[in-house]
Amino acid sequence: MSSPQPVLTPADLFCHQLSLSTSDKLRFLLCSVFLVPVRLCLALLVAFLIWLSSRLGLLYRDTDTWDNRPQQGWRKVCQNCMWTTSGYIIFWALGFRVSIVGQQAPRSQAPVLIVAPHTSFLDVFTIALCYSSPVARVENRATPVLWAPQAVGNTIFVDRRSVHSRQEAMNAILARARSALPWPQIFIFSEGTTTNGRALIRFQTGGFKAGMPVQPVTIQYSRPDLTTWTRDQQHRFIHSILLIMANPVNQVTLHFLPVYSPDQEEIANPVLYAQNVQKMMAESLAVPATDIQRAEFVTENKKVT
Repeated sequence: MSSPQPVLTPADLFCHQLSLSTSDKLRFLLCSVFLVPVRLCLALLVAFLIWLSSRLGLLYRDTDTWDNRPQQGWRKVCQNCMWTTSGYIIFWALGFRVSIVGQQAPRSQAPVLIVAPHTSFLDVFTIALCYSSPVARVENRATPVLWAPQAVGNTIFVDRRSVHSRQEAMNAILARARSALPWPQIFIFSEGTTTNGRALIRFQTGGFKAGMPVQPVTIQYSRPDLTTWTRDQQHRFIHSILLIMANPVNQVTLHFLPVYSPDQEEIANPVLYAQNVQKMMAESLAVPATDIQRAEFVTENKKVT
């Protein structure tokens, strides 16, 4: 008889403790002398290439009509260059092997990618691995260097504190998902925030309201103790990135699950649709599917209602 699953609380999912063994500390200390300087220089070079390809793609743009149509011609070339450098190449520079399991469906079969678990700051680079356009918080527009690749990648921005902004973002998601134009697929971290990956928290319904097929995608890292980045932790970003660079071999795995086509009940009920996709992904990851969400999300949802 199997033992009952422990009851998880928000405190269990939004915390992370970095604990290294003695052998890990010795290995990182020795490898850091050689690997960190090389990988840091490579990462800075790739960051410049990401910025350059993005800025070239934004030349002479009309900001008022920029997001009305997908990129074409030379701008599309720049967009693809940005995705390639900020996906496979940046992971390579940081010492990662990229493993792809399954096959990414074309936009005609699944206009939306539902991605989880969202556990790391490195997850931003998986967007580029999928050559897709993310839904991101509006604060990212002011991020130095990163604003340009997000702009050329046709990112849909949303201010979670604004009801108007959330409605505009929802309208943009619906319009692109249903559009006959060759937009990139929409990439959505449906949990809406980062966790430690021990379980999947409640999926937001934004990616499901169009009532169209979605492709679930899971992300897993070979050293989640190094890559996990969530709300409650004592170590800083610099600690994580230096340890990642000092690790001889890292791996990130993207698993493209079969396209999920909703039935009529799920089309009429996006909450049910989201719950069923969450359960499918949780089963693939062998973790629980929960209804937990961050406290500030609960407050924001109450404001909307």
